[in-house]
Amino acid sequence: MEVSAAGIALGLIIGLTYGMLAVTLCLVYRSSRLINFAQGEIGALGATFLALAVLRWHIPYWVALLLAMAVSAGGAALVEAIVGRRLRKAPRVMGIIATLGAAQFLLLFSASIGSSLTGSGFSYPSPPGLPEFDIGSLRVTQAYSGMLILMPIALGVLIYFLRRSRFGLGIRAAADDDQVARLAGVPAARMSMIAWMVAGALAALSAVLVFPTRGLNPAESLGPALLLRGLAPAVIARMTDLRVAFAAGVVLGVVEVTVNLNTTSGGYVELVLFAVILGTLLTQRRTRARGEESGSWTAVEPWPPLPKRARRVWLLRHAGSLGLVLLGTLGVLIALFGTNRTAAVFVSIFGLAIVGISVGVVTGLSGQLSLGQLAIAAIGATVSYHVTYNTGNFVLGFGGALLVGALASTAIGIPALRIKGLMLAVTTLSFALMAQSWLLPQPWMLGGGVRPGRPIIGSFMFDTGRRYYMLGLGVMLVAMLLYRNLKRSGLGRVLVALRDNEDAARACGIPAIRRKIQAFAIAGAFAGIGGALYGHSFASISMSTFPARASIDVAAMAVLGGLGIVAGPLLGALYIVGIPAFVPLDSAGLAASSLGWLILILYFPGGLAQLLRPLRDRFVTAIARVAVTEAPPEDALPRPSLLLSAPDGQLTQPPSVEFILECCELRKAYGGVHAVDDVTLRMRSNEILGIIGPNGAGKTTLFEVLSGFTAPDAGRVVYLGRDVTKAVAEERARRGLVRSFQASTLFPTLTVTESVLVALERAKPTGVASAMLSLSRSERKKEQRAHDIVESLGLGHWADLQVRELSTGTRRVAELACLVALEPKLLLLDEPSAGIAQREAEALGPLLVMIKDYLGATLAVIEHDLPLLSSFADRFIAMESGRIIADGSPEEVRHDPAVLESYLGGYAPAIDRSGEISNGGASKTRRRSKAGVRKTTRGRS
Repeated sequence: MEVSAAGIALGLIIGLTYGMLAVTLCLVYRSSRLINFAQGEIGALGATFLALAVLRWHIPYWVALLLAMAVSAGGAALVEAIVGRRLRKAPRVMGIIATLGAAQFLLLFSASIGSSLTGSGFSYPSPPGLPEFDIGSLRVTQAYSGMLILMPIALGVLIYFLRRSRFGLGIRAAADDDQVARLAGVPAARMSMIAWMVAGALAALSAVLVFPTRGLNPAESLGPALLLRGLAPAVIARMTDLRVAFAAGVVLGVVEVTVNLNTTSGGYVELVLFAVILGTLLTQRRTRARGEESGSWTAVEPWPPLPKRARRVWLLRHAGSLGLVLLGTLGVLIALFGTNRTAAVFVSIFGLAIVGISVGVVTGLSGQLSLGQLAIAAIGATVSYHVTYNTGNFVLGFGGALLVGALASTAIGIPALRIKGLMLAVTTLSFALMAQSWLLPQPWMLGGGVRPGRPIIGSFMFDTGRRYYMLGLGVMLVAMLLYRNLKRSGLGRVLVALRDNEDAARACGIPAIRRKIQAFAIAGAFAGIGGALYGHSFASISMSTFPARASIDVAAMAVLGGLGIVAGPLLGALYIVGIPAFVPLDSAGLAASSLGWLILILYFPGGLAQLLRPLRDRFVTAIARVAVTEAPPEDALPRPSLLLSAPDGQLTQPPSVEFILECCELRKAYGGVHAVDDVTLRMRSNEILGIIGPNGAGKTTLFEVLSGFTAPDAGRVVYLGRDVTKAVAEERARRGLVRSFQASTLFPTLTVTESVLVALERAKPTGVASAMLSLSRSERKKEQRAHDIVESLGLGHWADLQVRELSTGTRRVAELACLVALEPKLLLLDEPSAGIAQREAEALGPLLVMIKDYLGATLAVIEHDLPLLSSFADRFIAMESGRIIADGSPEEVRHDPAVLESYLGGYAPAIDRSGEISNGGASKTRRRSKAGVRKTTRGRS
């Protein structure tokens, strides 16, 4: 391998720019937990302004540089204000799509305002007054000198700003914990905007210094390829550590120059970047899912579920199938009356719409964002070409595209599952760039280009545009039918549950990793078929047929059309592909089109489907003569009876072992805080254990360890006589060790009945084939069981409402319905009365006892309402600072001196005022207890 001093010097100089780009990406991510894919284009905006200022307006370079940085800072502030704040409550993947839209608009806007500078003799200005010198064979120009001098200075100023200035400290505080920062008087939103502005100014500095060395149009120089060179070191730094990001960027620059010196063809740098990102994700420590996705997916579900009365109408019940028939009829009419050019455009739309369906599976159902689905489609097209070229069988070629697409998608997606959040977007973007620049040009792939040929099935040739159009229409309709079946199936509900609330889904026994891998495989299969259909529509295909930017457009198609409906990808493809194809647009028109879909996402996160909702609602109301949403009576409360039998007709029997759970010397620490400290505990079968203690005592962390969501630092957990210390949460749930959560969000976009159906997947999981082909025998049995459970817990009025529409108390009962469906042997309940009204809490104790008796289960309940807990618990334990400080009957523990000191500073009358606790007197004693606590607190104050 050839390594020279000049090459290393050039790599270090270029690496300074990559490191600064990585720093800006990390700065934005830390402030808003969002990867800004418009970062390069924001810098390009300032760079274009500098060219105009220096070359046309004759403003001195250094003054123009400051103005350019200010322009990019303003552009970044505008993007943050429009995108970051507007979509703050939406899922973060929507924010990424919005930044991609902003990038597209800024790119076209910069091209339009800088178009006059691209004539003959144009050269981008270099920083004047800087030295030029030689390092071996390398000529260090003024632009390189600018990188070498200005980048370290900019980094030093940034470090000083973040460590010493008021605003820098505020940015760091808000990035660490925005809620705590607000309590300390730090305006977190303003700090986020300042962070974006600083990042925008630094991006402009990088772009201004890069453009003279690139020799390209300023509007095109900071595309996905350069963005990836900033993302790779940012991923190494876990998107948080600015120093590591900068150092990794410098090293990456050296690696890039070394690779280029030792290879004769292009694309190897992208291959190395892809390998670096995959290796980083595979070796970094796993992160927890909780808290990563704060946005609500209700924003992208444009159509609420129909009420039961509406679904009884035949026309509405079969509206989806009739819609496909209508679409097919319209497609046939287009074939009859359209031209060959129209047919060719629509075949491209059909192929890209099928690839968009794959985005719908990954993003709409699974909650991950893939920016490489068109690259997977390219692999599918290549495989289809090679199979048909060697066998002459086009059906076999399409089948090979399906299989290889599924395998490629799975292989790319698995590493991103280790790091929760938005890493799949980075991985798939790097794959798309690698595929375009290295993989597809290989001679055993597409080489310099191939002629795929039109399909021949039997003796029928699809050799004309209209004939191939009919094949494309049929393939697209079948793909939409399969996608609809998937969305309606148990597998579709499970994927939505994982998207909405992964922890709650895992607590229901859902194997999260396995189900997500299945989603990747299904998405890859759709992409492979779409790519084969798309590829065979061209006379010849090459790497330029599948550009990396088109992968971004495919992701935008699915979002623009609507992730919540089956026809969403088709609507998006008609918008993004159809408008430029049938309406001639210049650069300004294309910019306006990009601005249009950015505005659409910002104001209608549900896409075009959200715009169509009023028409849908009017249609449903006119046909069914009922309102689209039916609210239960205002004063209605669930009235559980639990008058149902187990699926086999027998109630669950209590376990035969004496101790259902034993934990020995459990320890769990976070830094210097011992959340669980040497806890040894035994739970007898069929008992109700109450767990009390002040906030921060370690109660919830104990549940985390017992249920498998957190691995202990030491100790072991034995359940039903078996050591389950190393078992993950979903495995323990499948064995009957189930927990609830203090924040009872459940699955916001699913209905109550659908949530119970998710819980029933533990016993009878839906397979991929049965989901896609709508084999509904077992599905009907689960639906009947779910209906029985919902009715028995008094939730009939709320059965078809989404969980997000329920009151806290009703949502708690819905959560209990899911727990009943799981048929647990040991149930861990974390503050079941938290946030519910007084009269709802009064009925909670008897309901828990009813569920315990029905299931024959053992209960462990964390609760701060001591009178309520005392009304049904057999035994209490009290915790403080991670340790058990008391264990015994409720009466003994409530009057234990250590417990009194822990709760109320040793003031015993505050608890004694609660009086005699009984099931019938829980309400009265609750009021007396709370009054005593308030009086005691005032006295101590």
